[in-house]
Amino acid sequence: MIRLGARSRHTAMLLIIFSLMLSVTAAAGCNDRETRTYPIWQPDQAPPTRTYSTSPESTSELLRDASQAVKVKTAANLGVHFTGQTTGSIDGQAASSRAEGDILFPDKVQMVTRDYLNAAPASTDVIVTDGQTFIRSEATGGAWKTGASPSLPPEAQMITSYLDFARSSRNFGQETLSDGKKTYHVQVDVDMPLLATGLMKTTNDPAQLKEFEALKSAVVTVDFWINADSRLIDQMLIKSSSQQRGENLEQKFVFSDWGKALEIVRPCDNC
Repeated sequence: MIRLGARSRHTAMLLIIFSLMLSVTAAAGCNDRETRTYPIWQPDQAPPTRTYSTSPESTSELLRDASQAVKVKTAANLGVHFTGQTTGSIDGQAASSRAEGDILFPDKVQMVTRDYLNAAPASTDVIVTDGQTFIRSEATGGAWKTGASPSLPPEAQMITSYLDFARSSRNFGQETLSDGKKTYHVQVDVDMPLLATGLMKTTNDPAQLKEFEALKSAVVTVDFWINADSRLIDQMLIKSSSQQRGENLEQKFVFSDWGKALEIVRPCDNC
């Protein structure tokens, strides 16, 4: 007769219980026609909560995190609603307009703009898609025509480039906007020669290369109001001047509903 020690008896009992559990499980599933698995529910992955100081190191991290947050939305081909106001001059001509619409990342826009330099400002519908800008207004007889709009919002690539190519910055700390959103207010001086050189590597189009070359001489300062929770951009103020491009502009954009699903369709010609 074999005598088991206390530990051996305990181990043997666990093995018996485990075997019984396997038998019950097998018996319960022997009549199943299919094996069902249920995915583990996972919430949307939000950026981890953190705070930033006004130190240069922390400000650099904030700008990098904001750029990454925008790039995530861009890669997902999601949209954002915006309102914008433009003042200044283009090619020596005064400019004053307001716009509201949607951006579909990476480079589509649908908006309505009003030029306030006209005696009776009329609305103009604008759609940007497939690298072309289409406008529709009283001046076009109510039909869609290819044209230009000076109040277009910056593309997502340009927004992230302003963040990525900050030559210097000033961090004003946390600010609460009028709608209650908590933000970090950071002003950056953009390294335009470096930014333009990077953009020129992304295209072989002669027109775009010429435009990017002209950007090298531009002076651009951007104020960002970065959402304290999502690190997305709630507001942006762009001050730019370029003698070569004949521009001296101030553009303010307010963004909302980041990540909205939408579709922007190319309008039919002359309809």
